[in-house]
Amino acid sequence: MRSHSITGLVQCSYALASTLSLTTLVALGWAQPATGNDLGERASGQVGESNTNERGTSQIPTTPSPHHPTTPSPLSPSGRLRQHPSTPPPATTVTEWVAQIEAAIIEITGVRVESSETGLQVILETADGDLSVPTTETVGNALVAEIPNAVLALPEGDEFQATDPAAGIARVSVTAVGQDRIQVAIMGTDAPPEATVSAEAGNLVWTVVPGIAQVDDADDAIEIVVTGEQEGYRTSNATTGTRLNIPLLETPASIGVITEELIQDRAARRGEELAPYISGVIQGGQEGASGNTPQFTIRGFDVQRQTFVNGLRDNPRFLVRDLANIERIEILKGFSSLLFGPGTPGGVVNYITERPEDTPSYDISFEAGSFDFYRGEVDLTGPLTQNQNLLYRLNLAFQESNSFVPNIEDDRIFVAPALTWLTGGGGSLTLEAEYFRLEKDGTTGAKFFDGEFFFDRSFTDPRNSDINRHFRVAAYFDQPISEQWSIALSGQYFDTRRELDPSAITINVNANNELPLFVGQILDDFNQANLRGEIRGDFEIGASEHQLLAGAEYNRSETDFPLRLGSDFPIIDVANPTFDFPLPPLGDPIPINNISNDWGIYIQDFITLGRFRLLAGLRYGQFENKDGISDEVFQDDDFVAPSVGLLYMLSDSASIYGSFSQSTEPQFGETIDGEFIEPRRATQFEIGGKVNLFDNRLSLTTALFDLTQTNIAETDPIDPNFVIPVGDVRSRGVELDIAGQITDNFRVILAYTNLFEAEIIDGEPDLEGNRFLNSPRNSLGLYGEYEFTQGALNGLSLGAGLVYVGERAGDTANSFTVPSFVRVDLGAAYQVENWTFRLTIDNLFDERFIVSASDRARLPQGEPLSVTGSVSVRF
Repeated sequence: MRSHSITGLVQCSYALASTLSLTTLVALGWAQPATGNDLGERASGQVGESNTNERGTSQIPTTPSPHHPTTPSPLSPSGRLRQHPSTPPPATTVTEWVAQIEAAIIEITGVRVESSETGLQVILETADGDLSVPTTETVGNALVAEIPNAVLALPEGDEFQATDPAAGIARVSVTAVGQDRIQVAIMGTDAPPEATVSAEAGNLVWTVVPGIAQVDDADDAIEIVVTGEQEGYRTSNATTGTRLNIPLLETPASIGVITEELIQDRAARRGEELAPYISGVIQGGQEGASGNTPQFTIRGFDVQRQTFVNGLRDNPRFLVRDLANIERIEILKGFSSLLFGPGTPGGVVNYITERPEDTPSYDISFEAGSFDFYRGEVDLTGPLTQNQNLLYRLNLAFQESNSFVPNIEDDRIFVAPALTWLTGGGGSLTLEAEYFRLEKDGTTGAKFFDGEFFFDRSFTDPRNSDINRHFRVAAYFDQPISEQWSIALSGQYFDTRRELDPSAITINVNANNELPLFVGQILDDFNQANLRGEIRGDFEIGASEHQLLAGAEYNRSETDFPLRLGSDFPIIDVANPTFDFPLPPLGDPIPINNISNDWGIYIQDFITLGRFRLLAGLRYGQFENKDGISDEVFQDDDFVAPSVGLLYMLSDSASIYGSFSQSTEPQFGETIDGEFIEPRRATQFEIGGKVNLFDNRLSLTTALFDLTQTNIAETDPIDPNFVIPVGDVRSRGVELDIAGQITDNFRVILAYTNLFEAEIIDGEPDLEGNRFLNSPRNSLGLYGEYEFTQGALNGLSLGAGLVYVGERAGDTANSFTVPSFVRVDLGAAYQVENWTFRLTIDNLFDERFIVSASDRARLPQGEPLSVTGSVSVRF
């Protein structure tokens, strides 16, 4: 039992951390000027950002789809016109180069919109200097032009917007693009307007005539908002926590986003590689028998079964999700059962796929690196019809790679086509499919034996052949049914098959410090179906604004797992593993079939009342697990999951919040005595604060949480076919996230976590008080990249970062400790015209470390020093 002094110290630390976090946020929040950007943007329905980068434009709409809310077609009612940068041609002589550098930047001091007999005039005024007449192009229903060597110096702010300035004209927008260009967009109501541009007394004048809609064009008017600032590693909005397009600053929950730009800068191949850049999250958990199951640990809890794609539950078995068609990854910490059903209280990992776009784009890239790594990607998108109401996207990837550990290969093929049909009236139907073949023979895991970690040894039988095939189809339909109400329907089906030929696989080190081998053959067929329907309404009651969401969903999965076991378990030498023994004969197949069903109904309301934001909801659900052969029910339970969060806007750029939630998680398995495990129950309390700095270019979020889960069970370390009860566990910690642009050229992301309590508080006597496995007290992720935009280094980007993970308990019994580690990474890129060349150096100082831990035999180790180079071209 812990002493009172230690208990008091923890309580004081808890209170002190809370006070310091909120005091700092309040001070920073009140210090920020009330620009009105965040609150005003939300009120006017113009929230979001548009990030143009190597892989295209990532769009976040105003009225999102509940299942894929932040990447609709660019022609949705709330889609945003992507940027069309007009980079000047590169200099070919020193004289031209000097002239480009010294080109005068002209200030635009005023924008006037005046009615005329034929439509209107848009006039850009300058204090001195002449603006060159730009080229205007038509994009959708908009005319777009970019003016180089110009900046905005408007008395009313850093952009100009005029809504419905004339009949047939929906919007006029003038915004900055980068440091030395501006963009003018004139949006037609039913058709693109016509315009002539002329220079008059140093000013630019657009004479605009509204366009006339074609008779056969059934699409409704489209409103587009043009913005120009890239936000780097920061995003203004995420929908995983609410399925509504609510600014993160106004959402009473802690949500981290791994942006597309961070994925590119780090040249990431798997999502869990980027886990350290979100506070409270590390790469962790079990590796799986063949290393084919990626996992995240959030706030000390493994969330393998809480991984989603566009809001629909992903495959939790033997699947490495390729990032070839992933736009970004949203991570919700806590607060998960309301919208996502039964699951881990730690949080949710939601992969958002790229969607078809209306502007043709063709990207091709190739990578090569250490350990015979080769990878190619193709990304094609554009319209299939002249009226742009049918769009397509095709992502392809192939990869061949060896490993720093002998006998390990990672070969894959990935194909992902998608179609979007704009149905009219602001609606859309998107169909997407995936085929993924992965051959990864074994794991890179180290072993802990006789007080020592054994690295750089292959514990994989050379006879091992492990092939996974994954096929997935999904559909998403969204349709407004009135100005205030819309519906969304979504569903998916996937089938994953794993074929493991007869071979020997290492299992846990036994009590005698021996390493027995599992010999067998696995033919694993896992399929899953998910259906969901939702209705969303926006309305007012008195002085309060409501965004109501109600829905129902059904999920079914089946595992068919005929298993053939060897007649004995060979034992190998950990210090010198060899597999030169004949495989024992296999027995007859053991039929194993498990079926899981769950369904739920839920309702949620986001209420705005002055500076207060209230997010409250309730879910009722049922789940059942049964034997598909005998029809015996292992688990049958129902649950109620309430969630409530209250947020107060201290200013237009700062907020504080508090939240409460409960969740239920089914458990699979039985004890060695034949008893089935009851579901886990969890309760979380959280307080935090958020601040936007530097004119909303940089965001800072901090959170303090207290999470308790009861009835924890873990795999039996002696016999992995069974589970053992552990007890109740409590996780408490402080988190800090910083992400965005410090300057226009310098983007940065930082995540720090102090998990000051993660221990078993009530359970088996020999486990009570133990640290929960794979839960470091301190962890830090930091990466920054500077992009040169002028001079001789124009087009060059240089990046650097580090990851620190503190020491962790290696197993539930705390029988050994995994050491802490620091990994340093470097990156560089050079962009010239439509070509990008990139170099990444991971683990610069060749640190040997353990990524995560679950027992003595499953200790995936980090990759040593590795170098990867890539080249990509975009047409």
